[in-house]
Amino acid sequence: MSIADKFLFQVGGNVKEPWHSVLSASGWQMMHIPDAQRLTGVRHVGNATVGLIYADEALLPKLGKLASQFAKHDLAWILLVEQRLVGSPAVARFIDEFCYDYHSLPVNPGVLIVTLGRAHGMVTLHRTQQTSDNEYQSEIIGEHPSIQRIRRDIRKIAPTDVNVLISGESGTGKELIARALHQQSPRADAPFIAVNCGSLPANLVQSELFGHERGAFTGASEKRIGRIEAADKGTLFLDEIGDMTFDTQINLLRFLQEGIIDRVGGNTSIRVNARVISATHVDLPKAIALSRFREDLFYRLNVCRLHLPPLRERHSDILPIAHYLLDFHAGRLGVPRKRLSTETGRAMVGYSWPGNVRELTNRICQGLVMASGRHIKPQDMGLNPGAPFESRTLEKARKEAERDAVRMALALHNGSNVKAAQELGVSRATFYRLMQRHLGVTLEGGEALGTAAENAGSSGDDASS
Repeated sequence: MSIADKFLFQVGGNVKEPWHSVLSASGWQMMHIPDAQRLTGVRHVGNATVGLIYADEALLPKLGKLASQFAKHDLAWILLVEQRLVGSPAVARFIDEFCYDYHSLPVNPGVLIVTLGRAHGMVTLHRTQQTSDNEYQSEIIGEHPSIQRIRRDIRKIAPTDVNVLISGESGTGKELIARALHQQSPRADAPFIAVNCGSLPANLVQSELFGHERGAFTGASEKRIGRIEAADKGTLFLDEIGDMTFDTQINLLRFLQEGIIDRVGGNTSIRVNARVISATHVDLPKAIALSRFREDLFYRLNVCRLHLPPLRERHSDILPIAHYLLDFHAGRLGVPRKRLSTETGRAMVGYSWPGNVRELTNRICQGLVMASGRHIKPQDMGLNPGAPFESRTLEKARKEAERDAVRMALALHNGSNVKAAQELGVSRATFYRLMQRHLGVTLEGGEALGTAAENAGSSGDDASS
């Protein structure tokens, strides 16, 4: 690291301490702020990465009031305090909430330099991640089997030009998946055009998607290229495709079949080469049965299917996603990096997350802004600290995993016990025992096994609706 990079604040203490010369010889530059209350006037820390707080007895009563001032600066704070004061509740709480580390007085320069180097490295790494991680939306976080399967499927599907339909509840991250497909495809350098079909005004939807010529309708004072044409050579992402009007579905079907569009008011067909990825929270087969969605369009869109499960079905991913979002949004919001308290983690895992990852993102941002210390408490995120938390034993987790695997295998192979057993890599006898244990089926006839398969399949249908 260069000398210019090693810059720190010292709050309190003397302008010249005996150990300052050792720090200076090691390449550290220092700015001294004589009184902690003057920290309120410091609005920009520049290249500083570390802050030293010289805590004497006069400062202790003020720590609570000054906490927000320390928290607003993205520095690794190190508290310098007499050993006899470390046991003070106020000091212990301050160290836990706001400090990277602490050192007892008198200062041991050699030990302090090691701590400063570590703190500097952590802050530098964090800031580098913030500035280089603007593409966080391309990251698919989670190790739940369903997410691992989606990552594998993306690697298979992305290099091809097939149309993809992504299903899942609102807020599960369908656009994130669409962008990942685009970024891993040969079209990555071409446009990615996202359209929310549910938000387009009914009277302008044709113009928005297909464009219009000058004078095509009142207010059309100039020619306009539509979203489909803008996606030429790239990817068109049609979000909430289930909300598209029936008339627009007909025109979209023609584009998918022939690769051409007509601008509103135009008399010349335009050829467009765009890959189409669509997403919906609607049960499209049910919409087809109700004559709300065209069956032929559904088959054009649904060449490959990806389903995103709701967050409540993959509790093990909640905290990893939260930690990732904490790092990203701390940089975006310009606030110091913060951590989740243990109580907050339990409240998050016990919460049902009806808004899925979108709600999690909003609550993380709320927590970053509202938390007064380095730890985000449940109330900072608007969560109930008394929310029920089910601590699962390893045995219970294993049983749930077995049950889900049995259901998935049966659904995948249309109720075939032999193929389902092969899928799971177990003998037929073992698979029968698993069915009896987890699905409550009897083994005296095909009817019971067929019912188990039907239940497994209907369970999957419910999850995708």
